[in-house]
Amino acid sequence: MRLAVLPSLLALGLLTSCETPTAASDPYGTWVGKLVTDEGQCPTDELSAFRVRGNSIVFNPGLNSSVLRGSYKEGDQHYHAELVDKGMNNTPYRQVFDGYPVGQGIGGTLQTPRCRAHITLVRR
Repeated sequence: MRLAVLPSLLALGLLTSCETPTAASDPYGTWVGKLVTDEGQCPTDELSAFRVRGNSIVFNPGLNSSVLRGSYKEGDQHYHAELVDKGMNNTPYRQVFDGYPVGQGIGGTLQTPRCRAHITLVRR
């Protein structure tokens, strides 16, 4: 008899499921992974970190001094962060991270003038 009550309690929100939230339903927090080079020279030796906090996102490739920033709106299914520095001869050096939820993780790509890489990030 008691087991028959469980679905009713779940439906009323009085009892919650033990499922881990997906990246699509709850991207907030810190995510980590290693870049995999597709082309060029990418920072693949160290972990990279991606954070969603409030209305902002931050991607730090290879935990180096580059910090790519973007904005986040609740419910978005695409994450975009970038950093534009001065390159040689004062030309812009643009770094772009594009990510998206993939099941329990976040997939994405990093592009710079010297590098193209992909990454799978997991919640830390």
